[in-house]
Formats: sequence, structure tokens, C-alpha cells
Amino acid sequence: MANEHQAAGAADKAGGRPAHRSRHRSGRSGRPAAGAPVAKSGLRWTWRDYALQLSVVVIGIVVTFAGSGLIERWQRARQVRTTMLLVYEELKTNLGLRDNCCEKLRFDQDGMLMFDHYGRNVDLIPTDSLDRYVSLLGTMRGVDIQNDAFEVLKSSGAIQFVGDKELLMKVLGCYRQLATFKARVDSYNQSKINAINHFSAGGLLADFHMESRKLWRALLHDPVCNSFIGMSAYYVGYPDYLRSDIAGVEKTIAAINDKYRFE
Repeated sequence: MANEHQAAGAADKAGGRPAHRSRHRSGRSGRPAAGAPVAKSGLRWTWRDYALQLSVVVIGIVVTFAGSGLIERWQRARQVRTTMLLVYEELKTNLGLRDNCCEKLRFDQDGMLMFDHYGRNVDLIPTDSLDRYVSLLGTMRGVDIQNDAFEVLKSSGAIQFVGDKELLMKVLGCYRQLATFKARVDSYNQSKINAINHFSAGGLLADFHMESRKLWRALLHDPVCNSFIGMSAYYVGYPDYLRSDIAGVEKTIAAINDKYRFE
């Protein structure tokens, strides 16, 4: 008994606790401290946890697609603007070509109206006037309408993304007017070529180096040339029929600039 009491006393001194209590606690796991995170097993997730994760994924997908859509729309708008700028510049170039051609046609018209004014009597017309228009029948008044930008608009697919359909119809109509204008000028030139060819087939009379009064007398003596002068004086426009025929060019240019503010 004495030995047992001595051993117990020694244990109390060494650890401050009874030996049997230490053995009793050694096999048990301790509880987590207050506020420490608790690991959650996948088997214990609730439907709210799954809904939260799913919503995060869905929102991410929606944001990605929305961003892609915005980028695509921005790229389309930029493509349309770039193409319309090309069309805008091309129409301004065509406007200058049209005006230049119309001025030359006006020169032809003034000369042919002069002959009509004098009843096509060459002897009544002043020599300086005959000299001025001596090359009237020998000069062609061609016009090279440009449509490269318009072809780009159609072939690139940008035409389907032009939001302003009314403006698009104006552009299409404008190019149709320009094509009609070119066809009219080509027809005029062909009539002039036919007249000159008929005159040239006359043999000795077809001498363009003769004195102007004599040359015009020979030209007006030719029935085809005479008919061309009488008809074409009004074909090319009075007052300026061809220019007014495509007056929509200026309006279309202004409409494009109002829409895209290029200038």
C-alpha cells in the first residue's frame, strides 16, 4: 500500500494531474476551436450550394456571349463606316467627272445651237465662231464613271448591315443615275462617230484640214452630220437636261455626310 501511495504522489507532482486521467484522454480527438472553419464534404452540399455555383457559370457564359456580340456589332459598324467613306469619296469623284463632262457637252450644245440660230447658213456665221467650233464633231465627250467602292459595298456583305435603309436606297439609286448618265453620253458619242464616219466616207470632201468655213459647209452638206447637229443640240440638254437628270448625286453625298459626319 505504501508503494501505491508513493507512485500516485509522484504522478501528481510530475504532471499535476492523476495518471489515470491522462490515460483516459489520450485516445480522444479534440473539438475545434471556436470560429475555426469547418470542412464541408461534397456529400453534404445543399441545393442552394449547387444553385450558387450554377448561377456563377451561367453569368460567366452570358457575359462572354454578350461581350462577343458587342465586339461583333462594333466590327460590323466599323466595316460599314469604312465602306461608306469609300462610297462617299467615290461619289464626289464621280460628281467632278460628271460636271467636267457636262461642261464639254455644253460647249458642243452652244456650237450646235449657234448653227441653228443662223439657219445653218455658214456664210452668215462669223469666222472666229466657225474657228472656235471647228473640232466640235471630231471630239468625243466620254465620261468614266467609277464604281469600285460601290462594288466593295455589295461584295463585302457590308450592305446588309447598313441600318439606314432609306440612305442605302439613295446610294443604289444614285449609282443607277450615274450609269444612265454614262449610257446617254456614250449614245451621244456614238451618234457623233456615225456622223463623222459617214462624212469621212465622202472621199475628197472629208478633209479636216481645210479652211473652217469650207469645212463647215462640207459638214452641213452631209445629211448625217446635218441631222446630228440638229438633233444633238437638244439631246445633250436644254436647259442642261443631262445635269438635272442626275441631280441626286449631290443629295446623296450630303445625306451620307449627314449620317456619318465625314466632313
